[in-house]
Amino acid sequence: MMTYSEMERELNEIPKFGAKASLSNLSAYLELANHPERNLRVIHIAGTNGKGSVSAYIDSILRQAGYTTALFTSPHLIKINERFRINFKECSDGELINAWCSVKDYMVKGEEKGLQSLTFFEILFFMGMLIFSQKAVDYCILETGLGGRLDATVLSNPVLSVITSISYDHTEILGDTIEQIAAEKAGIIKEGIPVVAIDEENGAFSVIERTAKEKNAPVYGLKSQELTILKKCENTIDFSINSRYYKISNLKVKSYASYQVQNAALAVLAVKVLLPEVSQDVIREGIVKMYWPGRMEEIAENVYVDGAHNPGAVHQIYNSLTDSDKEWLLLFAVCSDKDYSEMIRVLGRLPWKRIYITKIDSARGADTAAVKQCFKEETAGCPIYEYDNARTAFETALKDREYENLLCLGSLYLAGEIKDFATTIF
Repeated sequence: MMTYSEMERELNEIPKFGAKASLSNLSAYLELANHPERNLRVIHIAGTNGKGSVSAYIDSILRQAGYTTALFTSPHLIKINERFRINFKECSDGELINAWCSVKDYMVKGEEKGLQSLTFFEILFFMGMLIFSQKAVDYCILETGLGGRLDATVLSNPVLSVITSISYDHTEILGDTIEQIAAEKAGIIKEGIPVVAIDEENGAFSVIERTAKEKNAPVYGLKSQELTILKKCENTIDFSINSRYYKISNLKVKSYASYQVQNAALAVLAVKVLLPEVSQDVIREGIVKMYWPGRMEEIAENVYVDGAHNPGAVHQIYNSLTDSDKEWLLLFAVCSDKDYSEMIRVLGRLPWKRIYITKIDSARGADTAAVKQCFKEETAGCPIYEYDNARTAFETALKDREYENLLCLGSLYLAGEIKDFATTIF
């Protein structure tokens, strides 16, 4: 029997990206497995920021309503198992190993028929469909990996499509305008299937509306003006929704981050479009009970990690901290392919007490000297320190810290690293 470590090593040897095969190639593999994805009622989620949180909020509400859920998300922070959940419980090592062995068998058969090799994400999607289709699942929540139009998850048959906030990210693949990126995300919209989306004033929603109209899909937009923050405490936010489609008050998210209000509200609207009979009490309970790691997550007292990794996500962090009455330390690391100069320009407007620059344990980690220079240009007189690895930076920040809050920010990879070794510190 294969061990988890062996499975993890084999999966990690598969190129994350590579020669892009067509969706018909993956579909042919799914055909060999009798299309397990067709056995699931899918809620399909795309967008730039907030996909994981919106997925988790929908999952929590549905479980509170008594439904059995499957949840497929990416990336993972520590273990691959995080990507595959049934009723929010991570699938076991054994379930993943069995699914991987099955996929390998199908890959041998497929390559004998002349099919191309599957990519890393396609394999994980295939594994998820094999696992979930064998369970008594009421709803399967699928988060896209990248984009939407050509994403592996688009081969599913959704009962609802959800599009979260859209901003600049992966521009080399998705396009360098909001409209182009929105068109890629809107590629998840299917004929006649309802769409729930954030209605932002950046040009994205008109693209979504146009695509929905072409597909005869009813579309429901959520505007930020329809949300009211009633009270913000240390780690909770009370808010209400007053949209043309649905009204509810006295909702509470357990988070420091204001951006979770929008994510929770989008999830609420999505559930009400799909299941109008779900009660307000169930919605309130589902929202307040949601837990999602790596998003303004407090891993120890006054120590937070957040996977914000593009300018749009960093703007949301800025909005969450700009009215904070606490002083903050920042630990920052970012991938080299991100627009980190723009991220730092936004972060530089916050009054950090000290900044710690480090590198992600990844070949894609940005050069720390270049990152430090950007911070120097955007912050006036703030002490900035540079470290070769995240653990040293984290331990130093903890030692320096007196009464301040510490935020570890810039990448989900960093969030995963910090969470991993924090278990040995706290």
